[in-house]
Amino acid sequence: MAGWGPGATASPQVAEAARGRAEADLSRTPRARGISASGRTAEAAASPHLVTANLTADGADRYEYVLQQSSRSGRRGGQAGTGLDLVVTAPASNQGVNLREVGWFDDESPAVDAQSCVTWSEFTGPIAQAGVALRVRSAPGGPQAITVTNNIFFGARNGWNVHLWSGSRGEVIGQVVLSHSFGPTVFQTPPLPWRLCARTVGRVVQFKAWSMVLQPDEPAWADPGFGASFVVPDEWVYAGRAGWYVGHLVGGDQSDYRQLDAEALEPALGERVAVTSQASAQELVRSVAATLDQVRGN
Repeated sequence: MAGWGPGATASPQVAEAARGRAEADLSRTPRARGISASGRTAEAAASPHLVTANLTADGADRYEYVLQQSSRSGRRGGQAGTGLDLVVTAPASNQGVNLREVGWFDDESPAVDAQSCVTWSEFTGPIAQAGVALRVRSAPGGPQAITVTNNIFFGARNGWNVHLWSGSRGEVIGQVVLSHSFGPTVFQTPPLPWRLCARTVGRVVQFKAWSMVLQPDEPAWADPGFGASFVVPDEWVYAGRAGWYVGHLVGGDQSDYRQLDAEALEPALGERVAVTSQASAQELVRSVAATLDQVRGN
């Protein structure tokens, strides 16, 4: 691990994102509160529309999106294909750093159980944040979403966070440091690209993340060295869209994603039981560890 270096720097050449039609409301009304009605898309031939929604707006700041067909192998909807790549840029005119957005493809139907994966290949900016979004839907108070994101606080990118978003309010329900796959300290960063996959199965949110350089093969969901499972409240079990997250790009910065994959899941009963059991066991371990830490601190 001593040979790990800082994250790669993205190419400065990014095409201007074309403005296109976007059906921003998940319930298909013209304009839902808190949902952008003008998602920014750039399409390759026959690619779906990428729709975006603000989780936290920051003045007039915005992001620009360029979608393109990937030359690398990938899949969408469980089907073999070329996959899609995405470049997100913050225009130089942006003044803030707290814009957070989620995106999804408008050809995917809402689902309770779903999976989203993304490969983070390059980025610029010290606090650029990438992740995936699950169960995205419109609601009276603004968009709701479950996100799994790379930690940026204190530069500790070996940490990963799970949030429940209701409008602009994000509640952290899970945090974990992947010391095995992302290094034991904040001074080590595994080489890009990083792959992140997350899924919802009933009340369970499960994710795994790894450096594709150090770990060429995808790890198992149950491997604690690469991910974790968390249980959400009953009210967070609903049908929504699966997609991606981007946040905290400074004006002029960009974040490159590859192999965008999102699909609905139909887990068999045995898999549901295994996922639930694993999540319950991890919750118990975390609870015991927190109790011990509290005892030591007294």
